[in-house]
Amino acid sequence: MELYHGEPNIFSLKPLIALHEKGLDFTSRYVDFLAFEQYELPQLASPEVAHNPEGEGPILVDRGTAMTESFFITLYLDEAFPDTPLRPADAEGRWRVLTWARFVNEVLGPAVCTLGCRKYLAPALKARDREDIEHAMARIPSQESRAGWRAALEGAYSDDLIADSRRKIGIAVKKFEDALGRSDWLAGGAYSLADIDAFALLRPVPDLAPDLLNAKNAPRVAAWLGRIAARPAVEAALAHSRTGKPEQAFTPGLEHSRWG
Repeated sequence: MELYHGEPNIFSLKPLIALHEKGLDFTSRYVDFLAFEQYELPQLASPEVAHNPEGEGPILVDRGTAMTESFFITLYLDEAFPDTPLRPADAEGRWRVLTWARFVNEVLGPAVCTLGCRKYLAPALKARDREDIEHAMARIPSQESRAGWRAALEGAYSDDLIADSRRKIGIAVKKFEDALGRSDWLAGGAYSLADIDAFALLRPVPDLAPDLLNAKNAPRVAAWLGRIAARPAVEAALAHSRTGKPEQAFTPGLEHSRWG
């Protein structure tokens, strides 16, 4: 089993945590997304990989099948390797995992990516040779992914888009704060894929929008982030970083949802 991933942030962080939580043997294949190495992978011949909705998301290869979309990768791992389960055993708990996943990936994910790309990706691209970037972008098979990289290259993030991203993050923080007032974990009485999924996308928010997520205005979320960050599997996942600053690694991701 191999995992092709970038810096352990947002989408790449989720399967790394799940693999370490479950104690699975796998080969880590580090991909420098900023150098566009993801478009040199042989798995790109698969349409599921070429048109991955996450854009620069991780790729799990197991028994010859290349899989994309970070939450579904973690779901696959939990079903294929049921020891050390990461989902509740009851139907309601599993429903909660899925409803959180929809919210996290359709509402929170695009908003976090937008703020992260504006703060970190756009300056990083500006510091590189534009001709090289243009040449690399021409190889991107997905029109949506090319548009995301183009926006970062041009710094084309409108005030309305930033305001909407911040609005969605504010909605998410309140939703998580309320939920954690009822339980220590998102999908019931135990840590689960719902927590992994949300943690990976919320972890950079105190840096990207400190006024929206801090210990004063969201104490339960801040404590929950701390509990998850202290888990040995999360520490092991973050140790895959080569920059030492994984929370600053962003690439274009999901499109903004029309709801939320």
